[in-house]
Amino acid sequence: MERGTADVAAIMSLPSGMRMVQIAYATTDVRAAATAWHRRYGAGPFYVREHVPTEYVDVPGEGGGVFDHTCALGQWGPVMVEFVHHHALEPVALEKDMRRGATGIHHVACFVDDINDARDRLVADGARVVMDASTPEVRFVFLDPGPHVGHLIEIYEDTPYLTGLYRRVAKAAQGWDGTNLLRER
Repeated sequence: MERGTADVAAIMSLPSGMRMVQIAYATTDVRAAATAWHRRYGAGPFYVREHVPTEYVDVPGEGGGVFDHTCALGQWGPVMVEFVHHHALEPVALEKDMRRGATGIHHVACFVDDINDARDRLVADGARVVMDASTPEVRFVFLDPGPHVGHLIEIYEDTPYLTGLYRRVAKAAQGWDGTNLLRER
């Protein structure tokens, strides 16, 4: 089997307790990206959140950090799609890992049963923790599985807050007539 084929197979068969729920794209303008995605693929509506607040940011080997970003969340068929723009990333190691170009797949997000166990299993499989952080609502961990994947993996536990957010975005897309594309959160 060719290397690329084996790697894709390994990614698609996520460890037990992990479920992919979102694909995220890097952009310099979340509103323009969401509008273009809607025109091309019919995705939406999109909920925009400016400068998502963080309570803590831990960058392994560096300690604290800054993770200032804006996102637009919408529904694209059975999966949530996110557009993310990073305003400020510190330290330099986080900047390097998170700013993976202005376009393309930035990360896929997965619900996990236990965030620490999932992180440890991914690290045992060769992934590297990029950041462990939290907003007032949720803890999340970004990992870099390596250059053979080409994007980050974000993991978080399926909490009542996240379940509600994912349901709200999916429900807004049901029967949606294309109006009120961008909604501020």
